[in-house]
Amino acid sequence: MLKFVAAFVGLAEGIVVGSAVVAFITLLDIVPRLAQLTDTENWIRFYEIVIISSGTIISFAWFSNTSLNFGKTILVVIGLLMGVFVGLLASALTEVTNVIPVIVNRFRLHDYIGYVLGALVTGKVIGSLIYWLCINK
Repeated sequence: MLKFVAAFVGLAEGIVVGSAVVAFITLLDIVPRLAQLTDTENWIRFYEIVIISSGTIISFAWFSNTSLNFGKTILVVIGLLMGVFVGLLASALTEVTNVIPVIVNRFRLHDYIGYVLGALVTGKVIGSLIYWLCINK
């Protein structure tokens, strides 16, 4: 009986977290905004299917302790694609919430917007490299 209750609570928590993530992505129009930024509006349905199916597949793989042995080259490509996705997601989120225009207007950085964006990208890349090469060993 205790295992049944634990399984039910775990499933309920998963549904709540999954619903929150979907609500977050939906309310901020992240997928349509990414499609608009990349000029691929015709692919929105495909993006949605990929997000849902990959989340489901990863969840099942995680809980079944499945592991796939890829070569280093394939892992680098997968990591690069994941980084691109996270970067695009973060870019869409900042654009939807108008973070960059607010900062530029508040600090009067209109002439330096290229430097601001370059600093953001450089900081993200350096921080990721430090984490993956030094801290995550």
